[in-house]
Order: sequence, then structure tokens, then C-alpha cells
Amino acid sequence: MLISRGKTISATLQPDWNTPAGQALAKLSLAIKQKGLLIQRPIIVFGSAPLQICIDPAFLSADVDVSLTGQSEELEKVVDEIGLSKGKAPYYIEVVAEYIFRPGPNWRERAEIITLNDVPFLFPASLDILLAKLRRLEEKDIFAFELVREKTGHPTESELLHELRSSYDIYYIQKNGRKSALWENTEKLWPRFFGRAIDVRGEIIQPVLDQLAATGTNRDYLEEIRVRLGI
Repeated sequence: MLISRGKTISATLQPDWNTPAGQALAKLSLAIKQKGLLIQRPIIVFGSAPLQICIDPAFLSADVDVSLTGQSEELEKVVDEIGLSKGKAPYYIEVVAEYIFRPGPNWRERAEIITLNDVPFLFPASLDILLAKLRRLEEKDIFAFELVREKTGHPTESELLHELRSSYDIYYIQKNGRKSALWENTEKLWPRFFGRAIDVRGEIIQPVLDQLAATGTNRDYLEEIRVRLGI
């Protein structure tokens, strides 16, 4: 198996290709290389698989979510040919659209490229894997937060607040009066993860609006944002 790296995933953690997710990607990359398929851009790997490969081999992951914009059909064909498509293998690779992965807006700046068997894969940082999980936040997602912090010491409360402020426009009140899913899930996560309640308006939304006002953002635009966010 030929392995080379662009940037390392972190100073201390290295990918473990002997994990189920790692073995699946190794088989995929080898098949791509043998077919001579030219990959135009790195294959994005997300979901729980990057945590299993890079954080803890024991972390459960039912499949490997990957995306390759512009070549998804070609990638799906290879996955099917090697018997790793859904329904053909207990541990499978699922090729999905990139928009399924919804991390923080700055995720590409933190993502790492790893080349395996001459095929480039793009691994989002663990922080962005967690931010994407916050959209759903089932019990297993909360466990992922706890696992990553146990293994890496991150994210800290200040780190998570900083990134969530970058997504402030996703915190809004719906027409039926209900808070958006990200708003509700943030309120659900904070007591479990940081041991206290969080004031989303005061700690995430308002600091951003204050900063926008301080930098001279048009008042009418700020009012439009407030109306849109329902605050």
C-alpha cells in the first residue's frame, strides 16, 4: 500500500488504514489506481469514518460517506464493482452529494489531503465532523463529541462558540415559532458537553450583530438580518 501525505491530519494523530473504514478506502483507492481512473479533485471523506480512521479505531461507523463532485457516477461504478456498495457489503461505501456534508463555513481551510495508492482523499478536521453532526445530534453524535474531546482535548467551549458564530444565520426562529434545528441542538448539547446552559441569542447571534454594527454595516441590513433570524 502506497501512502503519502499533503499536510498531516494533526501533529499527533495519524490515519489508521487497518480500521474497517481505512480498509474500505484502501480497497477503493487501489481499484481506482488499477483502472487508471483520473480523479480531478480529492475525494471528500466525512461522517463518522474520519473519526474511526484518525481519532479512535474503536469508534463505530456503519459506512464510509464519500463525495466527488463531477465524478460521482464514475466513483459509484468503482464502488459497486469492488463489492462495497450499499446492500453488497455489511460495511459499505456510500457516494453522496457534497451538500449532504454540512460543517462550518471554514472547513476547507482545516481539511487535510492524504494520498493513498496515488488517490487523493480530503479529510475534514474533527471539529468540522462534529459541527456537521450538530445538525442532527442523536445520542451517538453526542458520544462523538465526547470521544473527540477525550482523545484530543478539543473542541473547547471558546473554539466551538467561535465556529458557531460563523454560522449565525442558521440560528433563526421559524414561522411556526419554533427554533431552527441547529438552535435546538446547540441548547441540547451545551449542558451535556460543557455543563451549563447556553443563551444562543446572547452568546452566538448578538456578538456577531454587534461586530457587524461596529464595522459600519448598514443599519437597514442589520435590521433585515434581525427580522430574518426572528430576534
